[in-house]
Order: sequence, then structure tokens, then C-alpha cells
Amino acid sequence: MPKHNKTAVPHKISETLYGFCMSVLFLSALLIGLFLVYYSLYYSYYSSTDYNVPVRLIRDNGLLNLLLFAGVCIVSFLLYRLMEKLGDRQRPAGYLFLGVCCLIYTILCLIWVRDLPYYPSGDQLNATAAAYYNRQGNFIMFKTTGYLGKFPYQKGLTFLYEILFSLFGDFCYATAAHMHIIMGVVTMIFGYLFVEETSFHSICKILYCPLVLFCAPYLILTPYTYGDLPSICFCTVLFWALLRFSRTGQIRYAVLGGIMAALSLLMRLHTWIVLIALVIGLLLVSLRKRKPAPLIAGLLIVCTSVGSTKLLDLSYEMRSGYAITSGAPMVLTLAMGMQNNDGGPGTYNNYQTETLSSVDYDNDAASKIARENLRKNLSRFEKDSSYAVWFFKTKLMMQWIEPSFETLISTYSFDEELPVPEWIHKIYFGEWHDPLMRFADRYQSIVYLGFLCFIPVFWAKRKENAAGYIPLIAIVGGFLFSIIWEAQCRYVLPYYIFMLLYVPDGICMITEFFRRRAGSIKPLLPEQPQDQV
Repeated sequence: MPKHNKTAVPHKISETLYGFCMSVLFLSALLIGLFLVYYSLYYSYYSSTDYNVPVRLIRDNGLLNLLLFAGVCIVSFLLYRLMEKLGDRQRPAGYLFLGVCCLIYTILCLIWVRDLPYYPSGDQLNATAAAYYNRQGNFIMFKTTGYLGKFPYQKGLTFLYEILFSLFGDFCYATAAHMHIIMGVVTMIFGYLFVEETSFHSICKILYCPLVLFCAPYLILTPYTYGDLPSICFCTVLFWALLRFSRTGQIRYAVLGGIMAALSLLMRLHTWIVLIALVIGLLLVSLRKRKPAPLIAGLLIVCTSVGSTKLLDLSYEMRSGYAITSGAPMVLTLAMGMQNNDGGPGTYNNYQTETLSSVDYDNDAASKIARENLRKNLSRFEKDSSYAVWFFKTKLMMQWIEPSFETLISTYSFDEELPVPEWIHKIYFGEWHDPLMRFADRYQSIVYLGFLCFIPVFWAKRKENAAGYIPLIAIVGGFLFSIIWEAQCRYVLPYYIFMLLYVPDGICMITEFFRRRAGSIKPLLPEQPQDQV
């Protein structure tokens, strides 16, 4: 009689769970991709040269966007021919191209940072002012009514600027901008390494470099004294480290991932979406390998990230004498995200601060008001489905279809004591503004089309290393989160940058189809490193 296989049932269960999760991820990504492609082809939300008015909806040229995407695919096809001729020299040629793109990126950013008379305002100014006060021994920002008292999740960013101010002098915004340039280069390098391991053609990593280089919003945001660019950088390194850990099982990659996750969470609270994606992705790796080690590593990375924030809380409590509280209740932002405000559905209207002030900063009372306000808005959505469709469709479009992601709006606060160079003035207020927006618009359509084309590639490769799809899980999570949270274009920029990790595969899928039609099926990519199961 055949022996009973005790591992057959658990193996079948793990395979079924893995397949179900991948199916859900595929369907979610497909629906998101279809939404983004349709609306980016035919519509755009533009920010005008009057930065005190909301972005405006305009009709877009869908045919032109499709033709430009076809042009990118043709360039990709020509790269095939070039890489075939290089043969074994593909890898060093790729690294040389990466170096050239990093150099060009650095030069462009240095010119931008040198000439742009940016001076922070709003949250950026408050966070850096808190860093200055803290260094002087004045911890007034930690009071209940202070900036860090209301928004304690900014303390990690404040701590970063305390370090920078200690090393380079108070309010060294130019130094911070140069730090962002370095982080942009690091993002490009580790994104390249990620694509090199996950893509199915050697030209994918070549395509990734100009995709980052031509991402105008990313370059525009370089002087911005906030946590967006550092968070994107740390997350990109995190994605690569997790991929290497799941492939090799080497602990040093998990340690690097823990450090990157902690730094990113300190910079931006939205990193929680990436951390959740991390746990889901490593759970899938564990299911696939039938080993608990990847999932345990993921949970330890999350614990390390949370622990780092708690240690910073303790440090500030000891230094300031103030207790670090949870600050303004999150339900206030959720309630604001369901309101139709002057700037559009879910946009910022100072609701949190005004509500807290009205109840003398009593969090329980403010939460009660917010929950009631949220209940009324949800009830209206339920009663008027057409309004609900308009509200959420408009809210998503305002965040995801604005090609500059409001980076011009974010960085147009200039130092009044410094002159505005003529070419900078033309970009923000003059004749170069609209061409820049149109370029970013066409580029955005290419990115979304490439992302949509990647989704069939994902389905075909779904049984490969699931750690390679952690950024994809984060993109899905970020899209869903943008439905309920404050509507801010800049908040979705990280997920847009994460898409660039997959867009080359999507472009190559189209190119591969026509390449096979032409009878050229010579493989270009060296054998991928195998996972250690």
C-alpha cells in the first residue's frame, strides 16, 4: 500500500492560499491599472500658474498619448537589437549606462537646487522650526497646542533636521536639498538592482534609468524639506533588501531591510502601507517555500520600525518633559477626507486644527465630532449614489491624474530676499509652465500604460519570488488608502515611483510580442539567480 504523505495536505493548502492571494492582487492591480490608463489618456488635472486656485480638469489627447507609448516601445525594440550585439557585455554596459544616468540626474538637480530660491512653508517650516527650537532647549512645539503635539508623527523628520542643523548650521535648507540629490541617486541605483533581478529581459534595467531621469515631479521636489524623497529612497533599498533576503536567506539583508523600514517610517507615516505590504509579501514567500522564516523576518522588521519610533518618543520625553501623545485623532483626517471642500473632494481645509480648537484640544470630544461628521457624509453617499460616484472618482483623479503631483504648488514658496531667475519664473509663472505640464502629462500616460501592460506579466510570473511583488502590493494599498485619506497629489508620488519598477516589464512585453512576430527570439537575459528554498 502507498505510504500516506503527511506533507501533501499542508502543501496543497499553502498552494491554494498563495494562488488565491495572487488572484486577488492580480484583479486589484488590473482594475487600478484600467482606471488610471483610461483617465490619464483622456483627462488631466492641471495646476495653473495661479497657485492659489484648485487644479482644473482638462481634456487630454488620448491618441497622442498612445502614439508616444508606441514610440517608447519602438525605442525598446531598437534596444533589443543593440543588446543582442553586445552579447556578454550586456551587464557592464548596463552599469555604465546607470552611471551616466546618475551623473545626468545629479547635474540637473544641482542646477535646479542652485537656482531655485525655495524657502519652506507650512509643515516643512514647522518641522524645521521645531528642530531649531529643540536645539535651543525650547520644546514648546511639544505642547498640546503645538505643532508636534498635534502631529507627533512629524517628530522623526524633526529629529533628522536637528542632526542636519547640528552638522551644517541652522536652517541649512541647501544642504538638505543636496542630501535629497544623493538619495535620488541611491533610489536609481537600488531600483536598477531590483529590476535587474526581477525583470525577464536585460533591457528592462536599461529602460528603468531614463524612467527615473525623466520623472519631472521627482526632480522638482528635490529642494523640498520634507520626508517624501527620503522615504521613497529608503523604501526602494528596502524592496531590494527583501528580495535578496528571500532569494538567499542571508540575515544581513533582513537587517538592512529593518534599518531602511525604520528610517522610512520615521520620515513618513504613510510607510505603514509599505510595512503592511511587506508582511503580506513575506507571508506569500513563506507559503511558497513552506518555511516560516520570511514571515518571521517581516514581523521583526515591523517591530524594529515601531520600536524605533517608540525610542524616539522616549528620547523626546526625557529631553522635553512633555509626554508624547498620539496627537490629533486620525478620525479627524478621515472625516475631512469625506468632505467636499473648496479645493475639491477630500482636500485639506484645516478641519483637524479647527475641530480640536473648538473643544479646547480635548481629543475625545474632537473624535466624537469627527465621527458624527463622518457618519453624516457616509449616509449621504448611501442615499445619493450618483454623488458618491462623482465624489470618489473626482477625488482619485485629482490625486492620480495630476501629472506634476502638485510638486510645483509645493515648491513655489520662494525666499523673498532672493531673486527669482528668469528661467525659474518661466517654469512657475510663465511660458514654460504649460510645456512642462504637458511633458509630465505624456510621461504619466506612458507610465500608467506600461504598468497596465505589466499586469499580464505579473500573472505569468506569479509563482516566482513573491518578494518581488511587495512594491505592487504597496501600490494597491496606496491607491485604496488615497480613497479615504486627505486628497493630496504629493501623497501618491511614492506609489508612482514604485510603479517605475514594473513599467519596463510592461513595455518589454509589448516589444517582445512584435519581436517574436519578426522571428527574433534570441534570449537576452542571463539566467536569473535561483531562490534558496
